[in-house]
Amino acid sequence: MSQVVLLGLPEDLSRQLAHVLREEAHQVRRRHSLREVWLGGRPDAVFVSGDTPDFREVIATLRAAEPHIPLIVVTRHPETSQWLDALEAGATDYCGGHFERVHVRWLMDSVPARQRSRAAA
Repeated sequence: MSQVVLLGLPEDLSRQLAHVLREEAHQVRRRHSLREVWLGGRPDAVFVSGDTPDFREVIATLRAAEPHIPLIVVTRHPETSQWLDALEAGATDYCGGHFERVHVRWLMDSVPARQRSRAAA
């Protein structure tokens, strides 16, 4: 079980993703601002909205605070350019809404391993 923060996601996406994560036995905290991310302790992963104009700054701030924390950008716009932009900004991964249980499970299972390999590089 992981501690997961959903940061700045629109209510409908946050509700859908929280539901799937809880089905997978993860604890979920919804946060609206960067100041709130650390309330309740260090999360194991943060899902960040990619639909806000400042998502790059949010990623940079989180990376500065916790360089190895998995950051997954969530968006309604799953175009390749958005995906590449998120990864270049420092995201660990990227996903679009409608959340399938198998995809969320894969993200939560694979993100820590990729984050560890990034830290070792």
